[in-house]
Amino acid sequence: MKIIQTKLKDMPSSLLAELGSYRYSVFARGEGWSIPSRLSTPGQEYDRFDRSDVIWLIAWTAQFGICGCARLMAWQDPDSNRSAAGAENSNNESDIVWEMSRFSARLEIDAELPLNILWHAVQLAGQSGIQYLYSAATPMLEQMFEQHQVNYDPLTPGIIQSEDNLFAVKIPIAQPN
Repeated sequence: MKIIQTKLKDMPSSLLAELGSYRYSVFARGEGWSIPSRLSTPGQEYDRFDRSDVIWLIAWTAQFGICGCARLMAWQDPDSNRSAAGAENSNNESDIVWEMSRFSARLEIDAELPLNILWHAVQLAGQSGIQYLYSAATPMLEQMFEQHQVNYDPLTPGIIQSEDNLFAVKIPIAQPN
């Protein structure tokens, strides 16, 4: 299993197509998310946040192809009057916060894969001077956080967009060993 780190603009077209198919199978078919018709490519899932500067972490094996992924991008507050938690003195919250979205992993291939992807995201964010990851989380992820002693805090609703069964969390980059 290798974790590929790439920006969307640098991704080979074959990997982009495989990622779109993987996302479709997980989010549209598996989770039942609807895909806006203007973004619809049959059997593929993309959204308005798939910009060229977005960073992707993609778990890949020769045997199974893409097994997991996470999208990392500068966080943009939907309410420009609110500042990022702990960033009241910062002029630009996106300088210290990344949003991690489209986080998924095939547990049947590797039970530790979600944690491996998360740690890659945390390490990359730390190397980039980021202090927090904001992410939507499921109860299963919350359980993983607690089992592996990942520090996180719940976020106020509306800080990030999330589906019904998800809630928003703030993950500090500085984690205990």
